[in-house]
Amino acid sequence: MSTERHHSSQPAAWLPGLAASLEPWLAPLFLLGLMLSAGLARNLAVLMAAGGLVLAVMSGYRPDRLDRRFMLACAALPATYLLNMALLGWNARALDRPAHLLAALLVYLLFRKQGISRRSMLFGLALAGLAAGALAALAVGSGGGPGLLALNSGRPMGPFSSPGPFGNYSAVVAVAGLAGGLAVGGRPLSGAPALAVLAIAGGLMAALLSETRSAWTALPLMALAVLTMPDRRAIPRRWVITGVVSTLLATLLASELVGMRLAEGISEVRAYLADPGSSSARETSLGLRLLSWQWGWEQFLANPVFGIGLGNFRNAVASAVAAGTLPPILNTFGGLHNLFIDHLTTTGVVGTLAMLAFWAGTLGHFIAARRSPDADKRLFATWGLVLLIGELVFSNVGSMFASSLGTLAFCVLLAIFAAGAHPATPPRT
Repeated sequence: MSTERHHSSQPAAWLPGLAASLEPWLAPLFLLGLMLSAGLARNLAVLMAAGGLVLAVMSGYRPDRLDRRFMLACAALPATYLLNMALLGWNARALDRPAHLLAALLVYLLFRKQGISRRSMLFGLALAGLAAGALAALAVGSGGGPGLLALNSGRPMGPFSSPGPFGNYSAVVAVAGLAGGLAVGGRPLSGAPALAVLAIAGGLMAALLSETRSAWTALPLMALAVLTMPDRRAIPRRWVITGVVSTLLATLLASELVGMRLAEGISEVRAYLADPGSSSARETSLGLRLLSWQWGWEQFLANPVFGIGLGNFRNAVASAVAAGTLPPILNTFGGLHNLFIDHLTTTGVVGTLAMLAFWAGTLGHFIAARRSPDADKRLFATWGLVLLIGELVFSNVGSMFASSLGTLAFCVLLAIFAAGAHPATPPRT
């Protein structure tokens, strides 16, 4: 009997040690995978979730008040989606990406139990920035190519399905790198400025070359969260000079590119407002957004409480296309390119309130952690705010859960940053 008990307890002896030894590499490799290998990113996310489940079960983990608040915020949307489909019609695919928030809670448990160091995150951000910048430069310089260097009108996509998520999360990497470089840590961190510069330079290059306007819009807002973080390091004069010179050079080199994209957007909005019924005005990037927002608002007014239903969305769009109300290209879209219009249309007031509860709960988690006396906790809280601010911008000109890898990036990084910001998470050197 005692021998059997000894053998059954052996896994409990080595599994936590294995998790502790592997854990510092998981976040850096995940960040690298986001830019270079979707398969690597997904497999690591599964590994992190499995590790969190095993550790939580073995340790008999009991969440505290802050854990429960964060978990409830993440569960609000998937639970409301289930309710909506139970009432109005089922579509399993509509639950696939929102369910990432539930899986991310297991990732949260892994890092809450094991801890995560700011060095590990900074190293991952540097890897991601270097990979994204190199990929963007190679893609544009090569003039196109299959696979890794796939282009869309000259815009690099990396492992993402479109340039949007690639540019968006490259911008997040850049600003998160800035936060890591300016944070005053509880312990000296050698090499932090170099790691921060790699993340900033590579992330900015990728965001710029992707021609993703949502990334450009989010950059100053995310940077504001960094520049207002408590007790940040004063920027050395030489870095200010270097940054100003680099920005001026980048502006000169990319002025035509940026100007063309901005002028294109203004032209598309003017054309739609002048003649909303024109096919040429409707079937542009911003024209499609304006048209779909108008259609979605009309559906909400007709079905204000629960919306038209997540399970009915695709059929409703198909019917509108058949009637000529919407152009055929919208049959390929998963949403209406706006966080609020999407939820009002498909889930009504009930789902929109759940969506707001998610944002209020997660933002509150990081805002409270920014007041922590621990400098590392404040840094993770700032990283969390940067991520949330970016996603708010991205999802209001795109859609929340718009792409598979973009959803994965948001949910996993949200879990890691939330765990790192929690006051009871054990510190790691």
